[in-house]
Amino acid sequence: MNDKSWLELLDIYTEMAEKQDDIIRRMGKIIARQARALQLIENDREFSDPALDREIAAMEEAKRDYDGCFKA
Repeated sequence: MNDKSWLELLDIYTEMAEKQDDIIRRMGKIIARQARALQLIENDREFSDPALDREIAAMEEAKRDYDGCFKA
């Protein structure tokens, strides 16, 4: 291979690396956005968890009992 061929090959590989970097950067943004969406779904699931609903009901019952102590 002559010098011109090596330079052309180097240029091709450099361009490939730049395009790969761009793809990786864009994929990173997509993955970060999906991670945020999944976290929101997880947070929503935690707030609609039946066990949590039972705990909230128990807390409300205890609060009613507490408030009832002062109504005389």
